Amino acid sequence: MPHQHFPSTVSRRAFLTGVLLGASACAAVPFRVSAQNASSSFETWRDAFRHRAAARGVSEATYQRVMGTIKPDTSVYVEIRSQPEFNEALWQYINRRVSDWRIMTGKARAKDYAPLLARIEGEYGVDRFTMLALWGVESSYGEVIDNPKYMRPVIPALAALAWGEPRRRTYWEAELLNALVIIERGWSEPREMIGSWAGAMGHTQWMPEVWLHMGVDFDHNGRISPYGPPNDALAGTARFLIERGKYRRGEAWGCEVVLPDRHGGDHDSSKVALAKTCKRAY
Repeated sequence: MPHQHFPSTVSRRAFLTGVLLGASACAAVPFRVSAQNASSSFETWRDAFRHRAAARGVSEATYQRVMGTIKPDTSVYVEIRSQPEFNEALWQYINRRVSDWRIMTGKARAKDYAPLLARIEGEYGVDRFTMLALWGVESSYGEVIDNPKYMRPVIPALAALAWGEPRRRTYWEAELLNALVIIERGWSEPREMIGSWAGAMGHTQWMPEVWLHMGVDFDHNGRISPYGPPNDALAGTARFLIERGKYRRGEAWGCEVVLPDRHGGDHDSSKVALAKTCKRAY
């Protein structure tokens, strides 16, 4: 891929950061999943699960309102086996996401949201172009966060996974509980919680656990939300990178190097020299 730089805008290298970070996060979900193997009917499981919700502080009224008549979205069992991160070659995956449209739109968003990005960069130290890359990869800068072609109601999806996906049932149950706590706190309503088949939501595709524990009320409206204006979503994502990803201010994610011929000298010494050069280059 050619190295094309955009001063004070979004570069393909910066955008690649978001692609790789997004792919790494998605890779946490296993490729091969057994067929749905629930040991009880959905209704039986749902009625028993209310005790888990109550232990997390979810009221009976909230549980009944959200889960009382819900139907599991069983299409997720197909989705979990067809993730592009596992079915596309690396460069095919990257080329489809580091598109001319994303670069062009990223340049526009860099200007439109310059004050917000500068404030986040100042408070958290996360490079604004890394934030733009993640935003572009995860939701096309917010273009798809409520598009039914790409997104779906997350409560039925998480309920189906918690009930009938045996390999990571503990994880899906925990995320469904987190989603119910969000509703209990009044941060969102079930109809507003639209996301991926796995329950990721908003501008930077937060899972419910991230929403609960990494979210930031950056617009100071008393409510943390990954939807609407991108303030909370981008600030919470910066916090996530700092606290969970151990991001360090001013440290680059990487750079391209070419090793010399093995027969041209000390190979290990060459690698050390190139690594130092890479670090200085940034």
